[in-house]
Amino acid sequence: MEKPTIVIALGGNAILSTDASSTAQQKALLYTAKQLVKLIQKGYQIVISHGNGPQVGNLLIQQQVADSKENPAMPLDTCVAMTQGSIGYWLKNALLKELEAAVLKKEVATLITQTVVSENDPAFQNLTKPIGPFLTEAAAQTLMNETNTLYKEDAGRGWRKVVPSPKPLSIQEHQIIKTLIANKIITICGGGGGIPVVGKELTGVEAVIDKDFSS
Repeated sequence: MEKPTIVIALGGNAILSTDASSTAQQKALLYTAKQLVKLIQKGYQIVISHGNGPQVGNLLIQQQVADSKENPAMPLDTCVAMTQGSIGYWLKNALLKELEAAVLKKEVATLITQTVVSENDPAFQNLTKPIGPFLTEAAAQTLMNETNTLYKEDAGRGWRKVVPSPKPLSIQEHQIIKTLIANKIITICGGGGGIPVVGKELTGVEAVIDKDFSS
């Protein structure tokens, strides 16, 4: 009997712990890939999504620090796309390396994914999704004053930036995902919950979607 397709949602904090360097994150994903290949060896078709809270938060800080008229900071939806690409690139290469080591001939695809949300979602008036690093209250207050953003205390661990987290309505690329699965291609998609977009024109909005809901 053919094994079922399973969806695996990796947490952003599992990819980035205390060391935010690309080297450390790739090392973490290499370990993750070893575990995923064990499932593939058992005959499971897998679809992988992942969080990006720490990564997109760090990227936003980098964008804000370098912001200028000549080099304007990218908006949050674009930062989600950028972290989808970087994490998907690292994970794909880690999987290919471990598949080769296990003598398994499988293809891997990373798909930049857009998630449709409602522009009337109440989340846009109630910011709850924490992203980025933990800061002291003083540092958070300074950033709130300087950047007109909102930070909240997070479970006694420090202060983090919070952004809207609307509920996903649909995945724009769902037919492409189905095609990849049907062709037995290991699929990485929905990174960071997907790029939040609204309307027929798929306009990006300032938000981060929970990867568990998108998954």
